[in-house]
Amino acid sequence: MMNDIVEYLYHIPRFVRTGGLEQTRERLRLLGSPEKSFHYIHVAGTNGKGSVCAYMESCLREMGFKTGLFTSPHLVRINERIRINNREISDKAFSEAFYKVKALVDAQSAEGIVHPTFFEFIYLMAMCAFQKAGIEYGVIETGLGGRLDLTNAVEAPDLTVITSIGLDHTAILGDTIEKIAAEKAGIIKPGVPLVYLAARPDAVRVIETRANEQHLSERPMCYPVKPEWMEDISAEEAHIQFSLVCPYFKKYDIMLNTSGMYQVENGALAVTAMEVLREFSDWKMTETDFREKVLKGVRHMTWPGRMEPVGRDIYVDGAHNDDGIRELVRSVDRIFSQRDIYLIFAVAEDKDYQEMVRHLCGIRRLKGIIVTEIDNGRRRDFHEVMKDFQKNWHGNIQGTYNVSEAIMTGQEWKGRDGVLICTGSLYLVGHVKELLGGDLDD
Repeated sequence: MMNDIVEYLYHIPRFVRTGGLEQTRERLRLLGSPEKSFHYIHVAGTNGKGSVCAYMESCLREMGFKTGLFTSPHLVRINERIRINNREISDKAFSEAFYKVKALVDAQSAEGIVHPTFFEFIYLMAMCAFQKAGIEYGVIETGLGGRLDLTNAVEAPDLTVITSIGLDHTAILGDTIEKIAAEKAGIIKPGVPLVYLAARPDAVRVIETRANEQHLSERPMCYPVKPEWMEDISAEEAHIQFSLVCPYFKKYDIMLNTSGMYQVENGALAVTAMEVLREFSDWKMTETDFREKVLKGVRHMTWPGRMEPVGRDIYVDGAHNDDGIRELVRSVDRIFSQRDIYLIFAVAEDKDYQEMVRHLCGIRRLKGIIVTEIDNGRRRDFHEVMKDFQKNWHGNIQGTYNVSEAIMTGQEWKGRDGVLICTGSLYLVGHVKELLGGDLDD
């Protein structure tokens, strides 16, 4: 039965014209307004939004709240998109949510109402599953953009968070930082506190303009998080420590269970978001207890596909745009400064990958590159990508359409002393994890 459901969902078009936010709101109303049954935290951004969602969910769970987490895409199983108390939803609960939404969709289709997209269908399922599970806090990641994203159908979230803004999906969201920031800032709503990363002045100007239009400046409800507030950063292969010093609350000394340097900003955003959420909530806990739980929450969080170890000295990272790859390179050069680095790279056909290639070729101890292809209809031919690597780097570069062969070659190259990084696409990450089972020891 589960196979039939997944096949049905996968055959729904992903990028088609929809009835828009009003249609989604109407569907939510007909489903019993499940999104109103819990506290809704809404997160948008180009990079880091999944990680920030996971950090916040972990903190809330440490505080004793029952949580829901909605993210995309999934890496191996579709159930990963809907999590309750950080456990991916069971096949039984997934099926129940599916048939509840499908009954509504079938009734509407008989009246000539447009079928929801794949993403909207899954989103409606998540809201129904969260309501049935009786969650208290739902952390919801936007799919694409923010202003027109179907997760933005909610009218009164408890908190909005905007993570790092960069160039991605430019054909849909716009070809400048300002245009993309405007789409992300579309989740900002009157009376709802906002936490955002204040790293790029061009993005900050747009976000602050939108916030002022929503009258958030009339009361302290805007909380920019500045990179210079993250101090004393130290990193090892498995942990990063830093201090968050900002004007909103007392200093935090934070440890993250990751080797991705970009998670410093994401962790800082999540901690700030928890402090803001506490200020606007009636939680009954002491400041000491609250801070201990926040620190424990961020320390214990691990997020699949972000500098995730899947074997001895084998990592997968879903960086798939210019900014994401730049941050990955920064992490690799800092954490593995004394190790030889080998890459497996694949990219989707709709990505502007030339800058990604250029950044990767700048890894200081890069010793070998294997170019492959993602295993779906959005693949980009590896021969084309290889040519760009060869223009930027004159070391050992090989290519194969077969990911399994790429992994075997990468393992052989790295030996016992090197590090193998698989990156360029979350689809590649999912395929590698599926092939290795996340527990390979060569």
